[in-house]
Amino acid sequence: MLLLSCTASALHAQTGSRAMGQAIGWVDTPKAEAKWYVHWGYHRAQYGQTDIRFVGPGIDLTLHDIQATDMPAAFDPKVHLNPAAFTIPQFNARVGRRVRDGRRGALWISAGWDHLKYKVPHAIHLASGTVNGVQYDRSAFDWAWRDFNFEHSDGLNFIRIALERDVEFGRAARTRQTWDTANRKFRWGMQGAASLGMVLCATDVRWEGVRTKHYWHISGSGASASVGMWFQWGRFRALARVQGGGISVGNSRFLASSDLSGETPVVEGVAAAQLDASRARHAMTFLERGVTLAYLFGRGGAAGTDERVRIAPSR
Repeated sequence: MLLLSCTASALHAQTGSRAMGQAIGWVDTPKAEAKWYVHWGYHRAQYGQTDIRFVGPGIDLTLHDIQATDMPAAFDPKVHLNPAAFTIPQFNARVGRRVRDGRRGALWISAGWDHLKYKVPHAIHLASGTVNGVQYDRSAFDWAWRDFNFEHSDGLNFIRIALERDVEFGRAARTRQTWDTANRKFRWGMQGAASLGMVLCATDVRWEGVRTKHYWHISGSGASASVGMWFQWGRFRALARVQGGGISVGNSRFLASSDLSGETPVVEGVAAAQLDASRARHAMTFLERGVTLAYLFGRGGAAGTDERVRIAPSR
């Protein structure tokens, strides 16, 4: 009898506490307030003008005012929906953790990988410097595709740490009279972010008709800021985002004594060391526009006492 009495009292206290909390305007938050997210998406990129300097045996050439392009891939189910090939197009991948909740929205820290691509267009460019004793002084240089090519086609990979801030519309009032449902199944807002990271390049070069394809290599660094709009349904969130920033590639590979393509003649000795020491350098601004889909996870069971939201008293 004593045990039954204590149990009944505890149940009554819990029920009373919940009812009292609702009466004074508090309800438990939904489980969609996750601690973690993972997201994936695709993008297009634009680059600001830059000078590209190539340094190698007998070569010290700068191409001026280069307006590089990205290398988008048209949607193909055999690529975009293929687990063995879906990382080939330009993509964005991230994982983030919520570190703080606020009156207007959450603060996240995330790590991820922006797989950009970068290609010097085949055209007549202005060039300065020397190539095998030939002097150029802002002279015309025919960057013909059969003879010359420079692209980060296996990736101008911006691997970055970001601090992200959500601004959730309707959250400050949190009333049942707003668009927001009581269980917050549908939500929307904005997100701003700032990022720092390193650049990992895999460069494909053709110089005087000979192709040199390089392995991934730490080539520089970058910084960016982004802003976007998101819509969340349950644990799924879609984000449309614009990101802008600057990237400095100060240590990109150029020529080599051997490579991945199999087209480069194998060279040994001093000549090989000179080829392997060759570099390309450039720095530019970029603008990236993309859409990603995220899944939020990491909270289970009942909400804790600090995981509650305020609502207006019912009328």
